[in-house]
Amino acid sequence: MIAQKPKLVYDGVCNLCAGAVRFLNAIDHEHAVEYAPYQKLGLDEMSTYGLSTSELQGRMQIVRRDGSVVRGAAAIADVCKLLTPTIVLCEVFNTPLAQRLYDFLARRRYSLFGCRASCYIPGAKDPDR
Repeated sequence: MIAQKPKLVYDGVCNLCAGAVRFLNAIDHEHAVEYAPYQKLGLDEMSTYGLSTSELQGRMQIVRRDGSVVRGAAAIADVCKLLTPTIVLCEVFNTPLAQRLYDFLARRRYSLFGCRASCYIPGAKDPDR
């Protein structure tokens, strides 16, 4: 299955993830990326791309146009390349150090940044704001 445009899948109740998606959506003037909280994905879609709930709970994923999936800090680098012409900034996220920092924060995101009462979906009315 080929995606219409890349889809960034994130934890919709995580404040850190919701903040990152809010920022990315704000700079996505061309609407180059689709943003989807994993809590709203159907089992068919998860199966199509080989995504498991445990993987989705632990890190952002981007489903590329060709159907391949990139996870964690590398997913952010992929989105960055779509949204900014500054390749150097994007490549910062494509390093082992960035992935280790990403993993550290992802494991502790709820305790460090808290949770939302509902999923954040760009463009939808946000009851948590």
